[in-house]
Amino acid sequence: MMRYVRAFIKALQMTARGETIDPTPKTPQHFLPLEAWINEGLRKLAFVQITADNIGLDQDRRDHIFLKLDGHETSFKSALQMVRHNMVNEYPRLMQLDDAYTMMVVQSSNMNDQYRVSQFMMSDDIKSQEVKKALEDLNEHLMNLPSIEYPDETAIPAS
Repeated sequence: MMRYVRAFIKALQMTARGETIDPTPKTPQHFLPLEAWINEGLRKLAFVQITADNIGLDQDRRDHIFLKLDGHETSFKSALQMVRHNMVNEYPRLMQLDDAYTMMVVQSSNMNDQYRVSQFMMSDDIKSQEVKKALEDLNEHLMNLPSIEYPDETAIPAS
């Protein structure tokens, strides 16, 4: 009950000062290259899916193309969904956390995504050269994760 009272008081104080809560969090400045990389990756991923759809390899059919990766059966559909999930959900959340491990987690997840994409790219179960080319573009993109330069902590004046 007390947390609701505190939240109400905080809301009143903000209203009195004319402040509002911005519902869309801003990406920290040093992560803008990563944000641009994510947006380009989502475009390349969408191109893979559109290309596959155009040759008749729709989501249902992608769900029936499997590879054994790291000891687990993984469908082509699931592999693409994992890439999308990381780019849409995980990486933005990690950028908002902005801690010492953010890029390590992004690099690790991206390495897994890139591995899955590369394995499907080389799979004999995907016959279409157009889909393979789109996967090759996505794979190349995933291999080029930008390096992030964190702000110099020593430049912050002491309080």
